[in-house]
Amino acid sequence: MATIDEQAAAYEASRERIDGLTRSLDDAALATTVPCCPAWSVKDLVGHLTGLLEDRTEGRMPAGGFGEWTAEQVARHRDQPIGAVLDAWRAIDVEKNDAPPSLAALSFDVVTHEHDLRHALGIEGDRASDSVRVGAERAGERMSSMLQGASAPGVIVTTEDGIQLVEGTSDPIALTTTRYGLMRLVTGRVSRAQAEALSWSGDAAPVLDALFADGFFTLQPVDVLE
Repeated sequence: MATIDEQAAAYEASRERIDGLTRSLDDAALATTVPCCPAWSVKDLVGHLTGLLEDRTEGRMPAGGFGEWTAEQVARHRDQPIGAVLDAWRAIDVEKNDAPPSLAALSFDVVTHEHDLRHALGIEGDRASDSVRVGAERAGERMSSMLQGASAPGVIVTTEDGIQLVEGTSDPIALTTTRYGLMRLVTGRVSRAQAEALSWSGDAAPVLDALFADGFFTLQPVDVLE
């Protein structure tokens, strides 16, 4: 399991790469819709990431719905130049404490969105980074929680890290993928058809139904070509 120092380092690395990816973009590129977050543009997504770390640092957790909370983060920075938004983000220390959202959740969120941005801009990134490794670990934890909560089969996942059992409540099926593939699956960055076409040893439908049952993540309406 990644330590809190590894989670912080993974977050910092993704933040640095996103800065390098977006700081010099023109207005047209910044206005590009992010296909896996279609309500947001590239610039909006950077505003969310900045606002999320601000809210963690200042102890502002959602009082209403999660969507309202993230929308306010985006709105807070929408009228600022991208350089100012990135500077505000870089100025905030990643505090290694138990404040919510946890560092595990933050590092998972930022690397997911790093690759959402790359997908939107058509610029492939490092899919074997430490940030992806830490994100995939969190993805496995979320998968286990969702499968157990829905009384679904477990999954024996094989990635470049070896074989691990993602616990469910009935006999597991097997999935062979990559860290990156696991992370993108769990966060719904594939279509249902793409998810079912992965290297499963059996019927993936009960796993997929359970994985997205709470609606926090949803599968994409069309195939995602990264």
